[in-house]
Amino acid sequence: TSRYSAAWESLSTQWREGVGRALATFDEVEQAVNGSGPDWDDPVWETWQPPLEVPAVVRFGRVQLGLDQIPHGLAKHAELMEGLPNSLASPALLAFPDHADLLIESSGEEGRKAALDALQGVIMRLLTSLPPGKVRFTLIDPVDLGRSFAAFMHLADFDEALVNTRVWTEPGQIEERLTDLTDHMEKVIQKYLRNEYETIEEYNAKAGEVAEPFRVLVIADFPVNFDEAAAKRLERIVTSGVRCGVLTLIAVDKERKLPQGFSLDALRPHCVSLTWKNDRLTWRDPDFGTFPLAIDPPPPAELMTKILQQVGAAAKLASRVEVPFEFIAPPPERWWTGDSRAGIDIALGKAGATKQQPLSLGKGTSQHVLVAGRTGSGKSTLLHALITNLALNFSPDEVELYLIDFKKGVEFKTYAAHELPHARVVAIESEREFGVSVLQRLDQELRERADKYREVGVQDLNGYRNAAGTPPLPRVLLIVDEFQEFFVEDDKVAQEAALLLDR
Repeated sequence: TSRYSAAWESLSTQWREGVGRALATFDEVEQAVNGSGPDWDDPVWETWQPPLEVPAVVRFGRVQLGLDQIPHGLAKHAELMEGLPNSLASPALLAFPDHADLLIESSGEEGRKAALDALQGVIMRLLTSLPPGKVRFTLIDPVDLGRSFAAFMHLADFDEALVNTRVWTEPGQIEERLTDLTDHMEKVIQKYLRNEYETIEEYNAKAGEVAEPFRVLVIADFPVNFDEAAAKRLERIVTSGVRCGVLTLIAVDKERKLPQGFSLDALRPHCVSLTWKNDRLTWRDPDFGTFPLAIDPPPPAELMTKILQQVGAAAKLASRVEVPFEFIAPPPERWWTGDSRAGIDIALGKAGATKQQPLSLGKGTSQHVLVAGRTGSGKSTLLHALITNLALNFSPDEVELYLIDFKKGVEFKTYAAHELPHARVVAIESEREFGVSVLQRLDQELRERADKYREVGVQDLNGYRNAAGTPPLPRVLLIVDEFQEFFVEDDKVAQEAALLLDR
């Protein structure tokens, strides 16, 4: 009897320790998920701040795990269960981004409403789980004409790219948006991933400040306004999009006829699948499908608007990408080593994860550049990057600069103050007439160089520089800030500027 009692006590201890470890694991999962996806009534939303890292999972609901439905979940001896719960609540999760596509099949008005609420809830979870600006949505609502996703238009007040301008409803619009997404996927594969990166996540880990945002296609009431071609394009997006960072959230109305030749079986293997059954959404999953599922609804309207405005403002700030100048500048040992005979290639920024984006001039038809944009869009910043990097890469014997500043000396004054050796002219606080005089000087330089080329029997600067016995002859780059000032009046100055610039 004593040996039996000792064995029973040992088994009881082991049982309780095992159950304790299991409960602790559930608590750890709960705490980890609540860090990015707490309940909407949690006080944490009063002081919530957008996350900085892409999550491994995104919550979309909660599953109640009854221990009596789990093999060996309940001990046969009642005394072993004393003080222990009969069920456990577990968050229902989308593995992000590998298995974050969602397919919801419903019927009837009640099922449709549950599906739309689920879509809105998942959109909010994505917006609050990913860093600001790292997720963009294409919203399609053919039945309610945008009402299903109207709340998310608050994001467009900060950046229209967050919601692809608007909610789309008509067949032609839907076809265009699906085409945009497949074009984006092709661009990601051919320009970014190639054979270097398996997924957009690997690429983004290297890309840093120019990482590609995730795109999420959200469709209400599929297949309304989807023809056969659009449905096939959707199938391509679902089957191949995850690798490119393109995800889908689809609510299907099972009472509507699918397009010819299309089957939901083409989508189901790639999606977390929910279906309307017994007046509730259930999870098509071999492990969790038998347990009650409670889908996270969207937050209350007032909180939802507050969060959307906070996310939109943070995304707008995050969209101001800053690439350090050191990324494009040559190291000191390469200063003034550039050769401009065949043209100039100057890095201005970042292209992809690791490559520089150059501006190439002096080759073929690439001889001139027009930079256009609204106030504050970065035109002058681009010119400063160009001038400074040119001055580091090329000596004054290789590149000469003529700088005209119509901004009352604000932008180019520093090059005069520090006597940039490449600058033959720095025209600051310039009148239009002085700008024309600079063009006249360059027109004279054109004629002089044409004479030199004829004497040597060559066609261009490269030929002249390569001919024996010719003196150094730099390339000349004219840079005009606020170029349109030449033409603010329809007068003789504008006419002469136009003629000189044409020539």
